[in-house]
Amino acid sequence: MNKELIHKLYIISDFIITFFWIILFILSLAGVIDITSYPFNIIDTSILIMFTISYIVRFVLAENKKKYFINNFFNLLAIIPLGLLNIGILAKSNRIFRVINLLAKLGHNKNSILYRNGFIYALYASTCIVFVGSGFFSIVESISYEDSIWWSIVTMTTVGYGDIVPKTGWGKIIASITMLFGIGFIGMLTSTITNYFKDRKTNTKNSALNGEDLQQINNKVDELSKLVEDLSKKLEEKP
Repeated sequence: MNKELIHKLYIISDFIITFFWIILFILSLAGVIDITSYPFNIIDTSILIMFTISYIVRFVLAENKKKYFINNFFNLLAIIPLGLLNIGILAKSNRIFRVINLLAKLGHNKNSILYRNGFIYALYASTCIVFVGSGFFSIVESISYEDSIWWSIVTMTTVGYGDIVPKTGWGKIIASITMLFGIGFIGMLTSTITNYFKDRKTNTKNSALNGEDLQQINNKVDELSKLVEDLSKKLEEKP
């Protein structure tokens, strides 16, 4: 089994386990399961330990440890044991950083839409604002974390239902930051999608034009070759 295949299998398994890890968190937020009780606490802790061991082993084996640290910074944030702090469900929210790291891997191709106009970085920032900012908003406004997530998404997308509004000073500051990031994110998303398909259309036209140009050049070369061949025959026929 070659290294490339092993790497692909690792990425796929990493994605599946991370997705399951996030599902546990979402079900816990929704009140469907209690992630702190058996057997979900065992599953959750086992996945955290597995990711921690994976990070440490890969860091030790990495030839360029500085590059590995930078490329997997969000994975490091995801395995920080916030459960040692008495902050309830917020202790589980840092796993969202692992999703951010996966988005970077899925959008590794610099020509992909994620890298247009630096959109990938806006996506990072917006994701952090939604999940981390919601945690602080939940604390200062004394509401549940799931309600804070809902409020952040509604605010970020500039929908503004008004069912949840900040009442404290700190809550209004968090709301202002969320709104500014939301406006910027929506604007960048629209611009990125427009430019992406515009560039694809332009590249398609250029490819078609290049094909026509090549055909014309080939025709000219054939004509010149025939002309040279005729001249050669005439020269040979002369006494």
